[in-house]
Amino acid sequence: MELSGWRGSLYHYMDWAFKLAYLNILWLMGILIGFGILGFFPSTVAMFSVLRKWTQGEVEELKVFTHFKNEYKKEFVRSNKYGYLWLILGLIIYVDLQFFRGIPTLWALLVSLFFFMLGAIYIVALLYAFPVFVHYKLTIKQYFRNCLLIVLSNPLFSIFMVLGFYFPYYLMIKIPGLLPFFGGSLISLVLMTISHKMFVILEKSKTSSENK
Repeated sequence: MELSGWRGSLYHYMDWAFKLAYLNILWLMGILIGFGILGFFPSTVAMFSVLRKWTQGEVEELKVFTHFKNEYKKEFVRSNKYGYLWLILGLIIYVDLQFFRGIPTLWALLVSLFFFMLGAIYIVALLYAFPVFVHYKLTIKQYFRNCLLIVLSNPLFSIFMVLGFYFPYYLMIKIPGLLPFFGGSLISLVLMTISHKMFVILEKSKTSSENK
């Protein structure tokens, strides 16, 4: 018998809380299996892949553990290459920014402002990195290019992505007990949901343009 009213709403939210907690535990286990440095990126890709299926409506029929495990193994090498390229790029921007900030000249100030803006774009593009990775089948170079193009061409969605990261993150900081159960999955769900809506709009716009 299907519940209705407040009981139905409560059951719905509790069911989603359980699903997200279970997925978060799988994510943490995937990180541990890869000894952290090799497990973080494939585990994160596997988590986003599950969330993509959920945002597409495949909630009840999806075998979460099997899908997570298969994606983890399949994307282990590629996701690590992709993730560490993002990490290296971020370190380069950070080091350059700190270097030019330490030089007390006008030209150095202008260069540091450039790297500050580049860093802001990088951070927002990073929020799209995993949703784009699990949604499209591209080369590594194309993933980076698409993330950058999405940030620059869709400022409204980029603002939503920043807010979508900030509010769950703020909640985790205020209630640290939630971290083991929702620390990764809740933030990722919000980012994947926003990204999926944007992907649908972009694909409809592309189809409309091709039909003209």
